[in-house]
Amino acid sequence: MQNERDPVGRVRLRDVLRLDVSKVHGAIAARDREASPAARVLLRLFDEPRRRYKTRVLYCPPLPLLWSFGPGDGSAASTLHRVWARAVWRERGFGGRALLLAAFAVWPFFVAGTSFWLLAVNGAAIRRRTGKGRLRQAAEHWALAARHGILPPWYYIYDLFDDANRARAGEYLRRDETKGGLFRLLKQPSAGRRLFDKRRFAIRCHKFGVATPPSLVCRKGRIQSLGDAPPCLPRRDLFVKPTRGQGGGGTQIWRFEGAGWARGDDSPLGEADLLELFRQTSRSRAFLVQPRFVNHPDLADLSFGVLSTVRLMTCRDEAGDYEATHAVYRMPKTPEARVDNIHAGGIATRIDLATGELGLASDMGLRPDTDWWSHHPHSGVPIRGRKLPHWPETLALGLRAHAAFPKWAAIGWDIAILADGPVVIEGNSAPDVDLVQRPCREPLGSSRFGELMAYHLLQTER
Repeated sequence: MQNERDPVGRVRLRDVLRLDVSKVHGAIAARDREASPAARVLLRLFDEPRRRYKTRVLYCPPLPLLWSFGPGDGSAASTLHRVWARAVWRERGFGGRALLLAAFAVWPFFVAGTSFWLLAVNGAAIRRRTGKGRLRQAAEHWALAARHGILPPWYYIYDLFDDANRARAGEYLRRDETKGGLFRLLKQPSAGRRLFDKRRFAIRCHKFGVATPPSLVCRKGRIQSLGDAPPCLPRRDLFVKPTRGQGGGGTQIWRFEGAGWARGDDSPLGEADLLELFRQTSRSRAFLVQPRFVNHPDLADLSFGVLSTVRLMTCRDEAGDYEATHAVYRMPKTPEARVDNIHAGGIATRIDLATGELGLASDMGLRPDTDWWSHHPHSGVPIRGRKLPHWPETLALGLRAHAAFPKWAAIGWDIAILADGPVVIEGNSAPDVDLVQRPCREPLGSSRFGELMAYHLLQTER
């Protein structure tokens, strides 16, 4: 079995300048091994410094960082911005603070580069849609960057060219505040890596009876099943994924062809040969082997054979119980897609928590052909108004799963809805706020999620 590269590919300087979310953050997670030399220098400058502090300062927004020390307006969003800023300043000594202040000199060039790039890509499309020319868009880019630390890509991701949305810009949570900051501050020291490490996650879910795909754990030349039965392969297509990865990187599909399993145009392998191949490959990297599931028949026309999932956000509330705050349904945009990830070219739509009904769908908003679709842009099947099957069971499963991981205040669950009910695919201890704020078309800072985050962070500070 070959060690496949992450499909985001090599990161180059132009990806950093336009803040290609999947590539830039994938490079940071991989410690820049896949970045070009020029991109690596810029990444190191703006991700200062990466593994010394809990609160990472990605893209160094200097003015909003300083302004966050003001009194605020008492809202949940204001509280979250201020907690992040205080943590950034508190954790850094003299040298770290000096580097933050030095970012004032670099910040205008970074904003100018990203603004120029995004105007070249999206400027004409937004002018046709809103009547705002490139100069006016550029002025709004600079105003948002200086006042709120929102860089030009997110001007388009959050539709901030709309005046009503831009009036609420301070209520949006930034990715650098949450993924590299607030979620880390909320994590209890004893929480460990059970959510990040898919092997530990699968073991924990099995222990607490949370419905997850049955898995074989391949690690250090050994293959183990999560139950008492000896390891064996189900007679169906297999899905292989690394125990540590994101965005669908390193995944493989093995098709069952009756006499064995095959990848691509290779000859099929029998069970004994494939198990031995997995065993040998696991000496260099750990991975899970699972049955390849398909969605509920009512959702098959939205998935193109890819397993589409619900991203369900759950939080521990003030009383210590668990509450679902937002839900998004993710789908591939084309039949060629390997995963449903919106950062890998997929689309997503808001789910009504009370009814399970889908809304309008969109992609990340960074392309000139972006729109809000009531029907699937490729197949034409309806999206808006559809109700997800097994929705009450899906909500209940997410809350039950959070109870199995009580040391995290907020978790983003990826749940697949199958013919016989929902199963948890994975949990995310630092869920992506763009994935929720974009499809839901509202800022998280002023939502129930923001209120609970602010409550727990203030408790932690005290």
